Amino acid sequence: MGATDTIILNRILTTAAGLRASDLHFLIGSSPILRVEGRLTPLNDEPPVSADFMESIIATFLSETQRQHLTQNKEIVVGHSLNPQVRFKVSAFYQRGSLTVTLHFISAELKRVKDLGLPEAVAGFVRLTKGLVLITGPYGAGRTTTMNAIINDINESRTVNLVTIEQPIEHLFVNNQSIIEQREVGRDALSYEQAIRTASREDVDVIVVSESEGQEVLAAMLDAAEASRLVISTMNTDSVLGTIEKILNSFPADEVPKARVQLSNVLSGIISQRLLPKVGGGVVAVAEVMIPTGPVRAVIRDGAMVQLNNVLQTSRQPGMVSLDRSLAQLVRDGIIVVEDALIHAQDPNQLKAMVR
Repeated sequence: MGATDTIILNRILTTAAGLRASDLHFLIGSSPILRVEGRLTPLNDEPPVSADFMESIIATFLSETQRQHLTQNKEIVVGHSLNPQVRFKVSAFYQRGSLTVTLHFISAELKRVKDLGLPEAVAGFVRLTKGLVLITGPYGAGRTTTMNAIINDINESRTVNLVTIEQPIEHLFVNNQSIIEQREVGRDALSYEQAIRTASREDVDVIVVSESEGQEVLAAMLDAAEASRLVISTMNTDSVLGTIEKILNSFPADEVPKARVQLSNVLSGIISQRLLPKVGGGVVAVAEVMIPTGPVRAVIRDGAMVQLNNVLQTSRQPGMVSLDRSLAQLVRDGIIVVEDALIHAQDPNQLKAMVR
């Protein structure tokens, strides 16, 4: 990278850090674009990204081997550290024949679960010794932050052997009370499924899977949880019901009954979260938390999914919180405005009644 390109890139990164951006997008022909508090913000003071500047960006963030992979496969996702305090998830791909790069900023600061503003039941997942915990929500909902906070709390409070299976490795953990091994798919393991099944056969207490997609991966996770491991993962779904349906729909029809039974037995909790703009600036996490009570396990086992939302909305089980109740509480506390709450509500009319 030439001296001028280095100055421009450092200036853009400094601006992004100052605005606490979560993502930075480089598209040829457009000025760099930040995502700040969920909203896209073009850096109009910066010149449009040229093809030469894009090549300089690629050279900065990708090794020669990674650049060859990008040329051959037309896309790549990697972790990259500029220094011990600045780390990114780098996504490079082609659109309309041109390179595009997105940097997702990975915070060097590890949070505790108690600092996330999530329902108190989430802290209970740190103490689990077996079962399946899923952290869900759309992109940008803070799923990875919650997952890393749970890992951090386990590392500070328990003596376990914990393995993360990631693509790419995002936050770099340091052993505290626990042993933490981080395996990157594509470098340390051939696939998520292989890595999960290998960890299940080792002296491992906790298996963390960065993203759970596809029948093979989900089946391996269910088997690991059934073998008395604690399995923690994230999914790109927008509700508890949507999460369970996505898991079961991943299996062929003849295997769904077995998967329902397995899931009903091993499930320990689901957090469905998103980030909403706060009154006065910033964002706040709001979450639906499902604790698998007897009725919940029966609903999953019997496949009566239409009943699940009713169970969530009406249950007074400690720790069980519906999304609409969480939204209503934030509105009543003056943390978010009702208009934003209604956008995310599962039952807008019920939410209106809750906040009257």
